[in-house]
Amino acid sequence: MYVYQDLGFRVTEKRDLNALKEIHNDQDVWENLFNIDFVDDNSQDAWWNSLHRKRDDLRYVICLKDNPEQVVGRLRIQSINQQHNNCEVGLDLHRDYRGKGFGSKSYEMLLKFLFEEYNMNMVYLKVADFNPRAKEVYKKVGFKETGRYPKFFFRKNKYWDYIIMSITREEYLA
Repeated sequence: MYVYQDLGFRVTEKRDLNALKEIHNDQDVWENLFNIDFVDDNSQDAWWNSLHRKRDDLRYVICLKDNPEQVVGRLRIQSINQQHNNCEVGLDLHRDYRGKGFGSKSYEMLLKFLFEEYNMNMVYLKVADFNPRAKEVYKKVGFKETGRYPKFFFRKNKYWDYIIMSITREEYLA
């Protein structure tokens, strides 16, 4: 388990699947995901069975340092490019942990891990333009807007820009 302050993240275990399904199917989460497919037991099991086949896609459970069984959220490190040392990230918190600073702290933990332990040079994420709360969290931990996919994301009966935000190792260390 990787530990940062009072949080940590650990490998996803089969026992976590119900909590992860609950997070995914929460309306506040899926409304902000690119793919809005709901997850049932069968699709969750299929995802679990495919999880260890992907070398460029890592999934972890965010947990409490003193209670690693308590699922705070889920963490994605995806599109890992070892040649150029960059990756895409994302995380989703369980509703009980939202609005309490866990989002910022989880991203701080993730960036510390990726830049100081995993040797990443650049980390990026994508966020829909209709999600200003998330954009503020990303800015708070050092991400900057670096591009857009215009009218890429359909939600709330209209098309929205998909914003690309990134942070480099140099920016992180500054």
